[in-house]
Amino acid sequence: MLMLLLMLSTGCNLSFPGCGKRTSSSINNTPPVPNTMPAATVSSNASAPAVLKSAPPATSPAKPLAASTIIPTPVPVDVEKIAYTTLENGKPTLWTMDTNGTNRLRLTSVGSSSWNPLWSPNGKTLAFLSDINDGKVNLYVAQKGSTLLTQLTSWDDMAVPDPSVLASTFTWSPKSDQIAYAYKNQIWVVELDNQEQTTLVTVDPAYSIAAVQWAPHRENKFIAYTVRKGQNYYSVMLSNPRLKDQLTLVNSTKPVPAISWSPDAVNVAYLSGAKALYLTSIEVTNPKMILSTAGPQFGTLLAFNPSDSGTKILVFSKKNQTESGYRLAVLDQLPKSDKDIPTLKFLTEPGVDSATWSPDGNKVAYVTNGELWVTDVVNGNSKTRIALTGIQSPDWSRK
Repeated sequence: MLMLLLMLSTGCNLSFPGCGKRTSSSINNTPPVPNTMPAATVSSNASAPAVLKSAPPATSPAKPLAASTIIPTPVPVDVEKIAYTTLENGKPTLWTMDTNGTNRLRLTSVGSSSWNPLWSPNGKTLAFLSDINDGKVNLYVAQKGSTLLTQLTSWDDMAVPDPSVLASTFTWSPKSDQIAYAYKNQIWVVELDNQEQTTLVTVDPAYSIAAVQWAPHRENKFIAYTVRKGQNYYSVMLSNPRLKDQLTLVNSTKPVPAISWSPDAVNVAYLSGAKALYLTSIEVTNPKMILSTAGPQFGTLLAFNPSDSGTKILVFSKKNQTESGYRLAVLDQLPKSDKDIPTLKFLTEPGVDSATWSPDGNKVAYVTNGELWVTDVVNGNSKTRIALTGIQSPDWSRK
């Protein structure tokens, strides 16, 4: 009896022979521990993530610092928000605001960099990349209206996003409970509730994954992604997170800078170089070119209207070769037959850097010369400036 009490007091698990405390992490693969911190900068002596080659390790929670001097007033979360970054001391800092430019809330501190804010489909959570923890780029989330950040990944060598490429390297699941993200030649899926991570796709180590987008319908489990093979050879592929299979939709000898799912989750649109816009799906053998240009070129923006009934596609384009910057343009209707000749409707003057649809698909927020404007997509005549300077990468949430 004395021996039994001694074993229990030292933490022995009686289901195992011998002494010494056993934990589940010694048997199973433990998911990474969430790294939760306030928006203030993480201290330099916080535990650094280990170097990874196959899977993110468990992470020591970063040491929280005191909140910043100015405490923002709590804002309602059942309103539409625009997330964006703005350069401060040369680095992009993350903010949110109401769609009229009020109730601005800083999420990351000056001195760190954050990129690619992306709202969840249900509008409740914001995902983004940041180097707020010891200068290492990783994936984070924050709840709408909150400055509390949760670190989802713990890589030491995740790439800094290319500011000239608008396509995101991570994507939300339709249920807003998972995020798929690209890491070098792999796609990983992370669960939001417990940060458990699994590998979905692995391609040749000589290749890289450039863009990732989950199909928008809950019953459609496909993730579309692009694989870059050298300088000018790309593939557009699909994977099913449940089956972990891979299906090639397109092999292209030209760069594919952007992809976008149709709102019914049937088709995938993609840009082929800077001269053509194609449509493909799992049901066709040959992609269909729906728009091409011999002179003016497309930019790197490509986004289907998010409304269930929408067929419009948002792009960047130039009217002629003399224009130095891109205009925001909309393809109003997909061609119904080979005889249809679709045309672009230009909404702005040249100089647009980034843009995002409103959740209902009736408006577009766009950035020109650092100013954030909102316009309708009927004719682009009704324009409202809602922010003055330094705006980058806007993304519009649902309520």
